[in-house]
Amino acid sequence: MPNNYWHFMVELYNYSFETCEIPDKFKEIHMVLLAKKGAICKPDQTRPISLIDNFMKVQERLFLNRFLVILENKGILPNSQSGFITGRQLQTRVLLRIEQISSYMANSSPVATVFVDYKSAFDQLWFMGCIGKLRKGGIPDPYVDWVYAWLIKRRAVIEISGERSRWFPINRGGPQGSSFTATLFITYHADMEYFIPGAMSFLFADDLAAVLVEQIGVKFMEEC
Repeated sequence: MPNNYWHFMVELYNYSFETCEIPDKFKEIHMVLLAKKGAICKPDQTRPISLIDNFMKVQERLFLNRFLVILENKGILPNSQSGFITGRQLQTRVLLRIEQISSYMANSSPVATVFVDYKSAFDQLWFMGCIGKLRKGGIPDPYVDWVYAWLIKRRAVIEISGERSRWFPINRGGPQGSSFTATLFITYHADMEYFIPGAMSFLFADDLAAVLVEQIGVKFMEEC
């Protein structure tokens, strides 16, 4: 697009943010299926990657920059989360977990770690549940309304070896390949650290390691 045309897009983006409406054409996705293991596999063993409209990508990034400020000001994202957050690394989270476990063991405290991995977590994002959590978390209504407009009325087509599927609606999940999906996901699951009461949680995106510790001489079986 010629540079002198971008002012039209600026007006369109501003209008979209003000009215919380997104052109349906922006939400049409061409989907590519990548095999998780092996060259040939079943459909449920593939990872769908969304080729998103370029104009939609720009708008997502513009919105994300504003959304992150809201999350930071309200302290919504937990310190235990290291996934998709600038300045936080997986290596740091692993070292903290090892250090914490070592400290407990040095005091002869019984320690157990529960590892949780949610199957197809990104693909199972519940639209209305997500919107409800955003409102409960105090996200301003205009932001929530725009996210809702971004989630609904999506449709996709899959192309394999030149053959295309019919267009089909997307009623759950966030597009993998979007700059906004990951942040929305960890916001939706910001309360996941409380999954196991009394545990110290370490999160990386949808992966959870919950460390439980008890007093010396107390068996875990007696606590269950």
